[in-house]
Amino acid sequence: MEQACMSRSIVIVGGGAGGAELAAMLGRRSRRLNIEVTLIDHAVRHFWKPRLHEVAAGLGGEGDAISYLALARANHFRFRLGSLMYLDAEARILGLDAVTNEQGKLLLPKRVLPYDTLVLAVGSQVNDFGTPGVREHCLLLDDSARALSFQKHLFEALVQVSQGASERLRIGIVGAGATGVELAAELCNSIRAVQDSTGLIAAEQLEVTVIDMADRPLANNAPAVSKFAERALAKLGVTLRLNSGVAQVTEHGFVLKDGQTVPCDLKIWASGVIGLPLAADLNLTLDRSRRILCDENLRCVGEEDLYALGDCAYVFDPKTERALPCTAQVAHQQANYLARHLARKPRDGASKPFRYRDRGSLVSFGAISTAGEVPLHKQRAWTFNGYFARVGYLMLQFMHRATLLGWRKTLTLTFADALKRTAAPPVKLH
Repeated sequence: MEQACMSRSIVIVGGGAGGAELAAMLGRRSRRLNIEVTLIDHAVRHFWKPRLHEVAAGLGGEGDAISYLALARANHFRFRLGSLMYLDAEARILGLDAVTNEQGKLLLPKRVLPYDTLVLAVGSQVNDFGTPGVREHCLLLDDSARALSFQKHLFEALVQVSQGASERLRIGIVGAGATGVELAAELCNSIRAVQDSTGLIAAEQLEVTVIDMADRPLANNAPAVSKFAERALAKLGVTLRLNSGVAQVTEHGFVLKDGQTVPCDLKIWASGVIGLPLAADLNLTLDRSRRILCDENLRCVGEEDLYALGDCAYVFDPKTERALPCTAQVAHQQANYLARHLARKPRDGASKPFRYRDRGSLVSFGAISTAGEVPLHKQRAWTFNGYFARVGYLMLQFMHRATLLGWRKTLTLTFADALKRTAAPPVKLH
């Protein structure tokens, strides 16, 4: 009788878009389902990753971070601070590494946690493709800490130009996908705002170059969206270097495969993603990009009660006959699916397979200009831009917040953010 009353433990490793949403949805149902939900992450706050480019450019975003402890209390799950160190799927235990502060003082020792069901949502990292010099000389826009670090370097470079120590500020971005294009646009908007409010730098002293091997920006989007991106970036003064691969990164810039050099003071690598090195140590089946192979129910191949979602999961899409992309939209749909799948009871029978429904994509070029596309039948897409595209872009984070905090708190926070923007400076650089 006592055994029957024991709750089932569900542990989620990784508090990104998918992991945090799954923890919130399961946590709110935990008492009714007799489950105990635990979320593990190495950071203390959750951040909406699609806005990292805004943080890097100094246009805000870091204020949207939410404490995991606050999320846990609001949604009835437990939070554990730490990084995944190892996994023993047979014994159903995982190890967390020790936690230290900035001064190296031990805060938490290494720990071992048991689980009944485990969900891995550990994310991914930028793929440097083994290019020499990337790790030494480039910003890799993986998390808010690195985005804030770049923001600091940007401010220092602006001060140098304003004081005459440098003639101009040259910024180079490798990758003309959504991250690279949005960052280039936000940097131009940020510099213009800095010029208007502080006079640190003139627009003609800024050079932003985007480099990519593809023949058009946003190569995974519809050609009409790429054309819009080209026009928007040209209007902002961004230089596109397409059909160009990078052979090496040096302190002074990017060396292209054709031998040319693109001089840069600040360098960002935003080309492709790959699974974390940790994935190779978990004794799970991986693809060539270190993503965990999953079946149609998001279960890790060859494992029981072990699932993966988001960027770290390789899930085959029968519609496109390739892996699902590493996007917040995919993670959101997978979190919703697993919330239902893990909450089912034996009498409910087997769950239907996960099926991804592409709702389209949106790319922001700043506060005014946004472009998007919605897939139609027979591989066609409806493309659009302007005000409604911008509203749709802002709604993505609104819906994410509502999943985590509920509609009432989300509406209150959205109103508070709008008021804050009327009084706060347009650019935050420190």
